[in-house]
Amino acid sequence: MIMKNIYAFYTSIQLADQNEEFACANWWKTSWEKLGWKSVMLNRSHALGSHLYNKLASKMVNAVGSLPAERRGEVDWLMARFSRWCALHAAGGGWMSDYDAFNLGFTPDKADEIEKKQSLFISGEPATVFYATRDMCSAAIMKFISAEIFNSTEKDMVNSVDKDLSNKLVKHCEKTAKKKKSEAMQSLA
Repeated sequence: MIMKNIYAFYTSIQLADQNEEFACANWWKTSWEKLGWKSVMLNRSHALGSHLYNKLASKMVNAVGSLPAERRGEVDWLMARFSRWCALHAAGGGWMSDYDAFNLGFTPDKADEIEKKQSLFISGEPATVFYATRDMCSAAIMKFISAEIFNSTEKDMVNSVDKDLSNKLVKHCEKTAKKKKSEAMQSLA
């Protein structure tokens, strides 16, 4: 039996606690594999495999200057949010989630049902889980390149069918005053 891949994208973010990020990635992997997925972590080297990466990166670098001062600390995070589309494009398309998204019950069979609809699927804001073929990734990236990239979200820029998986089958974990994200993920295990 061939396992369906679930991808996530990792890049080092200067202001992030890397030990915490790795702990989240490990809980992400555990939660998805427990439900029959093969987890694959993509990174910038994968994004570079897309022929569209340089155009997108150039667009993002040029747009940084237009960010208000209060958002400049988000640059690494914003660049990762959009670069991951190039990594998925280079991987041939498929399912991607944030690595702090804990799978509560989203199975490959449910994913197959969604894929049959032949449309881009985005759940969450920002996009916590999404499905896109290679061609859909290409179209999304071209739209990012032509848009005011940092003034919109992925969902705003992509025409998508939105079926809300959030908090039902996939939980996007966030830190609270009492818990780190990884602790929130661990409590769901």
